[in-house]
Amino acid sequence: MTDIENLVNAVERGAIGEVTGILDACPDLVNRRDETGATPLHYAAFGGQRPMVRLLIERGGEINAQDARFGATPAGWAIEYLREVGGFLGIELADFAFAIRRGDMEWARRFVHRYPGLRTGSDTEGTPFKRLADQLGNEEIMRLFD
Repeated sequence: MTDIENLVNAVERGAIGEVTGILDACPDLVNRRDETGATPLHYAAFGGQRPMVRLLIERGGEINAQDARFGATPAGWAIEYLREVGGFLGIELADFAFAIRRGDMEWARRFVHRYPGLRTGSDTEGTPFKRLADQLGNEEIMRLFD
């Protein structure tokens, strides 16, 4: 295994002591990228490991580094693991509801294309988006939920 692979493996396992030792021996690894262009901070964020994220940032981890595959930052990776179980940012939910209420088919379609899980989602008040679309009666937007 390469040095970066060892570090990422330790990060993914949440082995704070091991990561600290690796970074003590080779501090420049904190921002080294793997074959996908991701840094150790990307992996810590994806795993929702707050103490590990804090350690890597304290050690100089670049918080806004973009990976080469998706152009995503560690913050983007953090939300992705929640997206797998239906999580969305509050602003995404509010903006999708806004597009539905305005009858803005272009933006409603963009949201559903980017986040298909919104079809079965609810706004921040708990109202299902499908019900919101049905109440407003915009047939084109209603079809997005079929």
